[in-house]
Amino acid sequence: MKFTCLLGIEHQQKQQRLERVFAGREPLDDRKLWERYSQQNNVAPETVAEVRQIFSEILEVDLSRIRDTDDFSEELALFWEFDSLADVELVEALEEQFGITITDAEAEAMKTLKDIVLTVHSTTAKLPA
Repeated sequence: MKFTCLLGIEHQQKQQRLERVFAGREPLDDRKLWERYSQQNNVAPETVAEVRQIFSEILEVDLSRIRDTDDFSEELALFWEFDSLADVELVEALEEQFGITITDAEAEAMKTLKDIVLTVHSTTAKLPA
């Protein structure tokens, strides 16, 4: 019972902090997010949607108001305070979903949603057809 209460409190705290980061932003559906931030880089809309879905599931938050420049090493670093292994889980989930390998150097360089989407996009583009 205590463990469940602690998880509920942590989830609530995470949501409140995320709300402060995303305050005043309109939610974007997958299509609008892609059009606004990834279309010009020839990234498939499905890639953007899948990346955001993976992050939402693992981090257990609504990321409908995330933008391409939101930085997981700065304003979104709050996630690592709640789950220090979340970054490893995220990389593993991306690798599994897209059938790719992300090097440690690539993982360290992925700070923003844009970085993550472009890394996945460029890595999948190198896969044999």
